[in-house]
Amino acid sequence: MPKNIVVIVKNKLISIDTVMPILIELKEKYRISSIVVVSDEMAHKGINKNIVLRDAVNYVGYELYIENKSPYKAVKKLYKVRWFFILFFKLIMGTKVLHFGVFDTFPFSIFGKIFGKNLYFLQSDSFKHSYYKFDELLGKNSSIVTTPISKNIVAFNDGMRHLDVLNNDQKVFMFGVTRTRRSWINYIKQRSDDYFFRYHSNVDLSKGCVVLILATFEAVPTMRIPSNSIKTLFKDTIGVLDNLRGNLPVLLKPHVFTDLKIVNKAIHDLDDFHLTYLHPTVLAIKARVFICNIYSTVMADAHSLKVKTVEYSDYNIDVLRMSKGKSTGYEHVDEFINNDKVKFKKIIESILSNEIHTDNQFIGENIEADADELFTRLAE
Repeated sequence: MPKNIVVIVKNKLISIDTVMPILIELKEKYRISSIVVVSDEMAHKGINKNIVLRDAVNYVGYELYIENKSPYKAVKKLYKVRWFFILFFKLIMGTKVLHFGVFDTFPFSIFGKIFGKNLYFLQSDSFKHSYYKFDELLGKNSSIVTTPISKNIVAFNDGMRHLDVLNNDQKVFMFGVTRTRRSWINYIKQRSDDYFFRYHSNVDLSKGCVVLILATFEAVPTMRIPSNSIKTLFKDTIGVLDNLRGNLPVLLKPHVFTDLKIVNKAIHDLDDFHLTYLHPTVLAIKARVFICNIYSTVMADAHSLKVKTVEYSDYNIDVLRMSKGKSTGYEHVDEFINNDKVKFKKIIESILSNEIHTDNQFIGENIEADADELFTRLAE
């Protein structure tokens, strides 16, 4: 029987995005397939709308969507009990399970205590970010970190807070960033031309493109004018790009919470502005620059692949004081401009001034010793 592992993802796409390079490497080097378990409807829809992630899931194995839409509570409960016993059988058979915390909650914590050696608790984000420091200003309460029940802990950077509360018998794998690994980069390179042809065949990308990362248009507490700053920034950004882009297309990548009515209204009369649902790594191959109006974790993908990153925003005075005049994601932002349209225009003009463009030829790196050890353990 072919060997497989189980991966239980969270209700946000960042978890499947983080673990996918590992699953691809397991598939290609060790012939291990993956059962990707999804229990949240929004995550399920997000994976299937995100073209590249959907195809990647089907490449490494398949998605097991365990949500049931029956209006009857008893049916829903039976459906989840069925999944509970399937997981129990898998664990008895020695199947390794990668997860992001599900075994720390009842009733799955029972499995955690019995089968802990086969459970691998993963850090949610591949990249280290500093934006969590601003949660208080956003009105968010930092979650309390407890010791994971799993015996194996996989950290992608030293920002994993769970590292401070581990027991002596828990094994830590310092894996490093996943989305810069050679297997992931090669996987994307081999398919990028096909993705651009399938979904943007009417767009001339021969000289590159500009990528604009969209966010919510709802009120954002960190902005100078919480209810309106993002809308104004977006309008200004579109105007600047329309004036400076030359013959470069602009690809706008929406967030799941982006109001597309606002976006479509802003670009419907403009030439060569296109919505895209391609993965950031695919976009980075053609991109001259990634732009955002409020820091997005997507910027880390672009920055790690040597693409210029620009945040044109409108932080309020308290956030600026805390960030010392920098982006809240300063590690992954090359240029930060706050409420200065003239400066933003000059920076974009400078970045786009070089008319010679070739596809970005980034090469993945595998430099973390613990990564090889983790793959060996998972393949046993």
